[in-house]
Amino acid sequence: KGRVPEMKKGAALLAGVLAAAAVLSGCGGQGNNGSTTSADSAAAESTTEGKTKASGEKVTISLLSWNTDEILGEFIAGFEQENPNIKIDLQYVPPVQQYVDKFSVLAASGQMTDMFYIAAENKQEVISKGVAEDISDMEIFSRIDPATSATYGKDGKIYGYSPDAWIGGIFYNKDLFEQAGIEKEPETWQDFVDCAAKLKAIGVEPYLDDADNVHNLAQDLYQCSVISQEPDADVQINEGKATFQEKYTEPLKLWYDDMIASGLYSQMALGLNSDQVIDMFANGEVAMMHGGPWNIATIEQKNPEMNYDIFGLSDNSGNRVLPGAVNVGLSVSTTSEHKDACRAFIEYMARDENIVKWQKVTNNAIIVEGIDYTMGTVFEKFKGDAVSGSFYLPQIVWNNSSGIYKEFLSGIQDTITGADTIENIPVRLDEKQAELSQ
Repeated sequence: KGRVPEMKKGAALLAGVLAAAAVLSGCGGQGNNGSTTSADSAAAESTTEGKTKASGEKVTISLLSWNTDEILGEFIAGFEQENPNIKIDLQYVPPVQQYVDKFSVLAASGQMTDMFYIAAENKQEVISKGVAEDISDMEIFSRIDPATSATYGKDGKIYGYSPDAWIGGIFYNKDLFEQAGIEKEPETWQDFVDCAAKLKAIGVEPYLDDADNVHNLAQDLYQCSVISQEPDADVQINEGKATFQEKYTEPLKLWYDDMIASGLYSQMALGLNSDQVIDMFANGEVAMMHGGPWNIATIEQKNPEMNYDIFGLSDNSGNRVLPGAVNVGLSVSTTSEHKDACRAFIEYMARDENIVKWQKVTNNAIIVEGIDYTMGTVFEKFKGDAVSGSFYLPQIVWNNSSGIYKEFLSGIQDTITGADTIENIPVRLDEKQAELSQ
């Protein structure tokens, strides 16, 4: 994945195996290389939309959303203009916890809105309680990698539509790289370590995270070295066919030896918040930081003239699986009396021209094949990774994700301070898994 032939091979493997995963299972149809034009999309209106229009029935569909009217307003207005008999009642609740809590209350009381957003934080509840309609028959899913569309699905059914994904990487200061004599972006883990050493030698902090994200590098290295070869490694752990010790020990040890034991990663990270890290990066005090599309505006506001770029971490064989996840998806409630109108709205949002507009709103990468667009940021280079599904986040896959994640972060923090050994962290994860699975 760090090199083109391996990326294509790894992406195919990732798609094939994740499609069989317990939570991320199912298939959204076979992808194709054909491109659908805006005119074709507009002309080929869904049969459900046609039914609603033909009936002339005036309906209001309610949408529980963690996206504001500022974000969705243009799309809702355009849809309502084309469908004067359908009105969308947007009910905004801030993400993440407030939204999840509101969703749970509505679902439990039988007062679910006609549509809602499915997210990593509520997908288990959506699937286990049968709250969402299966929309896998929609044409758009034939243009999304099956393993990717299955993020919000199970057993061949798809419960949420999302055309985009956030993808992360490592921002770097190009001027500081030049000062340190670094001529190109690191192509392997060892290249990354060598870059960090050269930056430290000129008196620059090589790389920093904030306290809540000190696990980033270790997790990225796990994804590159393990998930690139065994896309179902975390699923094996979920199913009791493997352990954290078997899958995580080696990459965590490599991270610790090369970054912590060598002194290339400073304990100061444990005292920083995300705003402070971004400030230090924008001011040239730190050469590299982990981040995503959401950081672009802040970096450029703090230092409009900053000369920076981004790269994806690779393992020592050049394998690369970027950190990332599918954006929240639109779902149709099983209790809705206006399913045709709801599906018509999803069809509208899934037109090529509207997907491109949506990308401009989110700054995310489009995961739908055959769409020509420009990201307009340093993330442009990751467009191919988005479509091929070459991104991953263990937190999306882990059973008992919240508890495992907290233990993982706590363990990494402990190894940085010396309160625990890196070899013991996978042991702690196995113990936490056993405890939470009882």
